[in-house]
Amino acid sequence: MAFSFFNNYFLTIDIGFKLIKVLQVRKKEDDAIEVVNFGIGNTPKDCIKNGAIRNKARVIEEIKRLIRENDITAKEAKIVMSGTNIITRIIMIDDVPEDEVENRVKSEIESFMPIDMKDHSVDFKMLDYNRNGGVKKRRIFVTAVKKSIINSYVDILNSLNLKPVAVDTPANSIAKLFNNEIWLKDTDTRIRSQGNQRFDTGTVAVLDFGSETTIVNILKNKVIEFNRVILIGSSNIDKEIFEKIVADKLKVDFPEMYKKKYGIILKRDYNNDLEWNCSEISKGVIDEIIKNINTCFNFYTTRCGGDKITKILITGGGSQLIHLKDYLEGIFKIPCYSINSVDIPGVEFSENLDINRIYYLTNALGIAL
Repeated sequence: MAFSFFNNYFLTIDIGFKLIKVLQVRKKEDDAIEVVNFGIGNTPKDCIKNGAIRNKARVIEEIKRLIRENDITAKEAKIVMSGTNIITRIIMIDDVPEDEVENRVKSEIESFMPIDMKDHSVDFKMLDYNRNGGVKKRRIFVTAVKKSIINSYVDILNSLNLKPVAVDTPANSIAKLFNNEIWLKDTDTRIRSQGNQRFDTGTVAVLDFGSETTIVNILKNKVIEFNRVILIGSSNIDKEIFEKIVADKLKVDFPEMYKKKYGIILKRDYNNDLEWNCSEISKGVIDEIIKNINTCFNFYTTRCGGDKITKILITGGGSQLIHLKDYLEGIFKIPCYSINSVDIPGVEFSENLDINRIYYLTNALGIAL
């Protein structure tokens, strides 16, 4: 959407499996955005399944509460869909004239993607060229979403008496965020010793650690080229701690509290078995996620014509697991940074806001741009 006048306010909504995020944003004269206020609430239980909203009424009530309690007054809104029912693929087509690209893409989609074109909204972005068997091919990033899913999110905005401006995917929200030049903050010795660094150069993996899923996004020179949803998230750690620690008679009543307290322990304290046992459970779940991430990385480089990953950025509520960044860096042997370690020019926050919670807000910020 193009804004035609100064000081235009709008809101963005990101409905996740566990949390709902609502931001009120002001579009400034220089095209920067200022987050004026935001609210984070719990997604009502069992209301989201595979990206579809099962109980709109309960979701709407929670959004209304966040709007009311955080003095959000804008009437135009953008909303981010949950990611598990969004299909993305890279397809390759022959090097044809520009006016033939759309028909060729549609033909490839009908042949190789498991969708009914009549029931889906399909978008595609042209990437670079590649050679496949000595033949020059154009790489195309395709996104397909069921129209019924999109309509359910539009219905939520209409029920809130908000004017729908956009319904977007998490992958596209990340791509919009990275359309800016992103810089690393002066937060650790690596950055201080090398001076200011642009983060968004080369091939970057953005890993969104959510409650029920982990989303793998890969961008090359700020353009999204790969997106997959892994059906394992940080809540799997809670379940494992509850089942295994309780079974060991250690009587842990709040597994999420222990997950947050201990995280991944890099050095064992032999006087604290609870700490070590919780850490080992966390590592077991993270190792399973890492195995899936590796599969994604290999698929991207071998099947999608992608380049080697040069940096990793982690975001989402699960990214706050203690020592996760260090653990990932040790496994992948690639520099790994948290979303809290980067500056995003063009994104500002009002002085009274707690920006330390930005790891929850990545998708809601991206769709605002």
